[in-house]
Amino acid sequence: MDGVERLFKLRRFFLVVMLVLLFILIPISVSIGTLGNTFLDVFKLLLGVEGVPTEVRTALMLRLRRVLTSVTAGVILGAGGVCMQAVLRNPMASPFTLGISHAAALGVALSLILGFGGVTQYRVVYAYNPYVLPVFAFISSLLQVFIILTLAYRAKLTERALILAAIAMSFFYQAILSLVQYLALNELQVAMVVFWTFGDVGRADWVAVKVMAVVAGVLTTYYIIKSLDLDLISLGDDMAYASGVDPRRLRLEVTLASALGTSVVTAFTGVVAFLCLVAPHIARLVVGSSHRYLIPTSMLVGAILLLVADDVGRTVVSPVFLPAGIVLSLIGAPLLLYLLLRGGG
Repeated sequence: MDGVERLFKLRRFFLVVMLVLLFILIPISVSIGTLGNTFLDVFKLLLGVEGVPTEVRTALMLRLRRVLTSVTAGVILGAGGVCMQAVLRNPMASPFTLGISHAAALGVALSLILGFGGVTQYRVVYAYNPYVLPVFAFISSLLQVFIILTLAYRAKLTERALILAAIAMSFFYQAILSLVQYLALNELQVAMVVFWTFGDVGRADWVAVKVMAVVAGVLTTYYIIKSLDLDLISLGDDMAYASGVDPRRLRLEVTLASALGTSVVTAFTGVVAFLCLVAPHIARLVVGSSHRYLIPTSMLVGAILLLVADDVGRTVVSPVFLPAGIVLSLIGAPLLLYLLLRGGG
């Protein structure tokens, strides 16, 4: 019992450390930029204290919006990735590798192309109805969810074959986007669509931040409530049935929840590649496989990774901003190859 209690204490300690690290990184990230400002200005802004010059306040508010976008998107994707890996019992499963992100991006692009969710002016995308974009993204991602579950239950594909089929569908969605760009779009519309193929947290406005925060709160509550069920389904459908959990229903619920979160993030930031795959594996190395601790740890890791990736993208070639999705891909691609090689062995 002493060893088990010590393990629980270590897990709680690591969660506290990750939470403190996130709160430390937030003011640091807000302070990063070309405009001269002090940490005192940052803390005045965060605490709502007057005395910050107008131009400095404007710049800090823009950075704060990027930071909050990174945190909320990281929380959503980190949790979605770890829960998808649980219900599919596959370490390679995530909304990205299962094609949900690409399906959502296709829905957003079609919405913008048809003029339902935004317009392009002076080479900039303006989303005049931000609530429409997540709806189109979610509808498109539902199609991919239907395909995944059909392949799993009707075609009875193995876990590895299911991932390969989902990757093939991802290429299919990208091919549709490329075909539309080649045949029907002008240069400005092509530039608009290309944006959704990589993640940029700087495009989200305050409405988007609020929407993602609400979605993050709702999904976090749901995932935590289902943490024990996720432990059981990870051991197999027979174990879940014996414990009173319907694995098919749980798999459907979690997949839909993950699709919803991924759709919202993709609608406002584009495809943030590999985060939902990388964060769960880092968290699992530290706290183990108990979803009571794994889910919140994966959320914090996802938030920190996306926040740091955006900081690196804003500083490495300043004053040019690299999208956080590109920076994360440079990290996620080697990890994906490592997992494939380890699985093959």
